[in-house]
Amino acid sequence: MVHIEHRDRHQHFYQYKPFLEMIDDHDLTMEVLRLPEHVGEGEVRRLILRGGMELCITEYRMRDERVTTFKGSEALVELNYCLEGGGLFEVSGRRFEVKPNEWQLLLMKDLYAVMKHEPDRKMHFLGIRMKESDFREYVGAGEGEEATAVPRLRGAQPFYAASRPMTPEIGAVVRELAARARQETMPRLYMESKTLELLLLSLRQYFLPEDGGGAKSILRGNDLDKIKRAQAVLRERMDSPPTLLQLARLVGLNDNKLKLGFKEVFGNTVFGVLREMRLEQAKLCLEQGTMNVSETAYAVGYSNPGHFAEAFRRKYGIQPHTLLHRAKISV
Repeated sequence: MVHIEHRDRHQHFYQYKPFLEMIDDHDLTMEVLRLPEHVGEGEVRRLILRGGMELCITEYRMRDERVTTFKGSEALVELNYCLEGGGLFEVSGRRFEVKPNEWQLLLMKDLYAVMKHEPDRKMHFLGIRMKESDFREYVGAGEGEEATAVPRLRGAQPFYAASRPMTPEIGAVVRELAARARQETMPRLYMESKTLELLLLSLRQYFLPEDGGGAKSILRGNDLDKIKRAQAVLRERMDSPPTLLQLARLVGLNDNKLKLGFKEVFGNTVFGVLREMRLEQAKLCLEQGTMNVSETAYAVGYSNPGHFAEAFRRKYGIQPHTLLHRAKISV
């Protein structure tokens, strides 16, 4: 269970509750706030880690437009990774944009933040939060050249934000953490080690020169729009998807750029993105309890229910028939 000192330190998590009418659902490893049905669907998960860090995974969709505000007095640092959704946010009078497949380094104190939630728009974020003093210890502030690499909040300056594109390596770790957080048998030590790996990868990218010390993007012009269109085609046709060459022709790319573009934007292969979509859709179907496991497998494009069940278990840490049974008894 979470200690009081952590409750006082990380105030933002609990401020979701009054504005979004969220419901506590504690388990053995995580704190979970779930949206009630009349507000939307989704949840916010929070895991307290060693070294002063917390991991927060947010995934939801609102029925109607809502506005939430967050207040906090302590100097905090957040690394926020946007997997889906995003939008404009206002923090202490300053607006900044959060985009999918980007991450932000945020420094905050005496915080007042406003976030508008658009109806029927899926939002999926992962965040690492800690006290600023703990963050400085991680980057070795005051002991080397990195001491001046991250600015300090001084005087009346309440907020600093820097955005970076998610590299394939960062995206892969973010998605792995988000998936593992939903598993019942989530190994805590694994989550801590992967969070530290994510922090290390992010800081390495942050400290690179902004003129392109890292890898150059292969995408030009409207290539990003074409990659996103290819993702939409896969979502629309996941039960009978086009071949790689057919998909490339549909969106106006060659197959090599399509493959490399998916790795750059989503941190995954074309087939890997399709597999994730299928499993996410299957989870929704099973939770609704309207189809059995075999019907669900066929509906999302699996020809072998056994292969589907194994892939589902690896992703969610639970057998699909177990999830279906829980859905039926909860009705």
